[in-house]
Order: sequence, then structure tokens, then C-alpha cells
Amino acid sequence: MTAAVRVEGLVKSYPEMTRNAVDGMSFELAAGEVVGLLGPNGAGKTTLTKLLCGVTTPTAGRVTVFGAEPVNGSGAKREIGVMHQAGPFDMMLTVEDNLRIAAAFKDLGWREVRSTVKELLDLLGLGGSAGQLVFTLSGGERRRLQIIRALLGRPRLLLLDEPSAGMDVGGRRQLWGLLRELRGRHGTTVLWTSHYVEELERNCGRVLIVDRGRILAQGGPRELAERYGSPVALVQPAEPAGVEPLVEQSRRAGLRAVVAGGLVELTGAGVRDRLPALLDRHRAEGRAVTSVDFRAPSLEDAFVDLVERRRDH
Repeated sequence: MTAAVRVEGLVKSYPEMTRNAVDGMSFELAAGEVVGLLGPNGAGKTTLTKLLCGVTTPTAGRVTVFGAEPVNGSGAKREIGVMHQAGPFDMMLTVEDNLRIAAAFKDLGWREVRSTVKELLDLLGLGGSAGQLVFTLSGGERRRLQIIRALLGRPRLLLLDEPSAGMDVGGRRQLWGLLRELRGRHGTTVLWTSHYVEELERNCGRVLIVDRGRILAQGGPRELAERYGSPVALVQPAEPAGVEPLVEQSRRAGLRAVVAGGLVELTGAGVRDRLPALLDRHRAEGRAVTSVDFRAPSLEDAFVDLVERRRDH
């Protein structure tokens, strides 16, 4: 079966950069799969999205979408819907006029897509906004409008670059429900870039963790957490005055320390083995702890550990 997306040895370099923006990536997306793309700022996520939709061309390597390269005029490019971080709307036109223009760029007749547009506007809480000028919409409403524009023509591949940025909790959940419905009804393949780790855990069967243009790891969210994440130690100092000394001792020992609700959360390589000596030093200074627990690592823990481990080498 032809993969929805096949990426082979993909490289993208720019003259002003000292390293490649995308540096030898290879992966596949199966038809109907929802895959997350997780990485820090500057990891190459947005450049990868541009390469997949044909906005820019590779320096080396190859991208195919449903068996063809996504170049201008190709059938593959018409199969792609893209939601970029910034949407180039005409702010002085109405919501409907912006969508009419987007449909024309995709060679779609307005009569052909009008009923779908109305359905999506209603579903995403913009049903009464078709005649409203775009500049009057909130940031979250503009993001929802970008989603509708990306879905014009029912693309088989949907590329989402931070789709829920600026949305409130209700808007995010509406988006999640819409994408689940698209996958169930049309078998839409989705590559979903987000800084919201929970969003990817809830909605993606597989996640690619990337940094500095390379794929560090890929797999299911739970699989990645268990393989690459360290457990989290939850330490409760006996007195509030013991919190800051414990945090400082932990950081000197090379662990990450975060205070949450009076608990000190400790993460880092070997935290379970290093904690007894750390607590002995804490007690030797006359400070006690009332409890120590451990929680299983999350996808976020695995992501942080992988990126920090790579940058330490």
C-alpha cells in the first residue's frame, strides 16, 4: 500500500544558517494515521511542514504525498490542507469572502463547498460570523477560521502547525472532536505539530520527537514515556523553610526541581538512585521530609529528557 507521506533523507539548508534546518529526516505516515510532531523552538517543525506541502523545496532527499511529489500543479498538492501558525487573511474582508478566495485558490467552486463551510462554521462556533470582518475576530476565532480554510475540499492529508494556539479550553476540545470525526468519516491523515504535550497524548497514535532538524525518537506516547522518561520523585519537606534548600541541593546534584503545591518534584537521569544520598544531606542539615513518592514518567518527561540529553553531548 502507498504511504500517505514518505520522507527519505530529507535535508533543508539556508545560506544564513550554520546548521541544516532539517537534517536527514526519514519517516512514513500511513493513510488515516494521526501523528504528532513534538520539538522545541527551532527544531525544524515549521520547515518540515513547508517541505511537506511544497511551499519550499528540499536541499536533498525526497518527499512524496500519496506517491507523488507535492510540487505546483501536481495532484498530490491538491490532496493537502495546511494550517500554518500565521494565517494570511485579508482583515478588511468578511469571513465568507476570505473563504471564497481560499476556495478559488484551490480551484473549488463556491457552490461546491458552501454547505461544508456552513457546517464547519456552525461546528466551530462561527455560525453567526460569516458576514463579519476578520479584523473584528478574536485570536482564537481566527485560528478556527484557519482550520476551516485548511479543510476546504476535504484534503486527504492535513498538516496542522500549532492548531490550538490562542484557543480556550472549549475551542481546543471542539477542534479535537472535529479531527476525530474527520478521521472516522473520511480517513484523513494528520500530522499535528503542537507545544501542548497533552494534546498530542490524547489525539495521536504516534509521536515524532525532533530537535535541531533530526528525529530523536518516535513511537506511541506511552511507549516513548516508558522508554525515555525518568520517574518523577515527589518530596514533601516537613517545613516550608525546607523547600528552597532542597531545591538548591537538588539542582547542585544535577536534577531538575520544580515546586508545586508545597511538593518538590525532582526529575533527571538516575533520580531514583540519587535521591537517598540527596535526602541524607538534607537531613544532616537538620531538615526533615514527611513523604517521598514516585510517579511514572509522562511524554513531557521523555521529551525534556531526550532533548536535554542530546544537547549535553
